[in-house]
Amino acid sequence: MPAILRSCGLPLLWLWVLCGAWTAAHSAEPVGEQDLKAAYIFNFIQFIDWPESEASSNEFTVCVSPFSPLKRALTALENKQTSKGRTVKIKHLETGAIRDCETLVMHNADAERVLRTLRAAPPGHGILTIADDMTFVDPDIVIALTQQEGRVVFHINPEAATKAGLTISSRLLRLAKGTR
Repeated sequence: MPAILRSCGLPLLWLWVLCGAWTAAHSAEPVGEQDLKAAYIFNFIQFIDWPESEASSNEFTVCVSPFSPLKRALTALENKQTSKGRTVKIKHLETGAIRDCETLVMHNADAERVLRTLRAAPPGHGILTIADDMTFVDPDIVIALTQQEGRVVFHINPEAATKAGLTISSRLLRLAKGTR
């Protein structure tokens, strides 16, 4: 890594975005959309704080919709370490086991059913909801990933995060394309 980047104090996410953009622009093969979205999700985890009771385990569980095209890309995150030293575990989303998830990655086909179940959970449930290319807006989705002008962008709903008991870093909020 160039010394200028080590010493300039850029936040980790900015550095990741800059390096990822440089690598994609200079590599023979461009990074696929699904792999890029999975990398975003991994980095979101680094900049969000969960309620203490949720963060006490050594594992960090990401549940992904069986309909999501992100399934394969997210499995590459299996056993990676978060910045807080927790090991990422990827599970297929099962409506009855939503409370076992700290992050839910939903797709259109099952979003309404999953969100209906999630609404029955108490406030402060500690579950980050991420929508992959949602065609509708829902007030319980914390982060929505989408493609805009050929780029992957994300929107954050701070009210949904507060309702879930999550604290989003101001650095991540500044990088969002918009907040609802």
